[in-house]
Amino acid sequence: MKLTQESEYAIKIVLYLVKMDEAKLANAREISDAEKLSVKFALKILRRLCKVKIIESFRGIKGGYKLKKSPSKINIKDIVEAMQGELYISPSLKGVRRKDKLTDDIVNEFLFDIQDEIRNRFTTTTFEKLISNSEIVKS
Repeated sequence: MKLTQESEYAIKIVLYLVKMDEAKLANAREISDAEKLSVKFALKILRRLCKVKIIESFRGIKGGYKLKKSPSKINIKDIVEAMQGELYISPSLKGVRRKDKLTDDIVNEFLFDIQDEIRNRFTTTTFEKLISNSEIVKS
């Protein structure tokens, strides 16, 4: 499994929106400046995040973006899968959900365990949890 640059920046963009005042909107320029990426790349990511209903956009001069979901309801897996599809570490494990489908393949069972750990970690790490963990580390 390779986390794409798009996924990494999508996580950073959502985190930026999580930290923002709920009453405010952030425009693409502000987000791209804060996260040090091009406006074009930011817009591409923002469109995808809107499509999967993680964030919402508002048009007009005072338009911009804000979260559509609560930070406690958005996890890292949601973001990564919105950007690059299903998470798998080996092509032979794409679409595999249960170990019993791996019949007698020790290597794939081992890789499945690792893949499952990553998926679980991404699923259980919400943005609310990410923020609270980072505050603990800073103290």
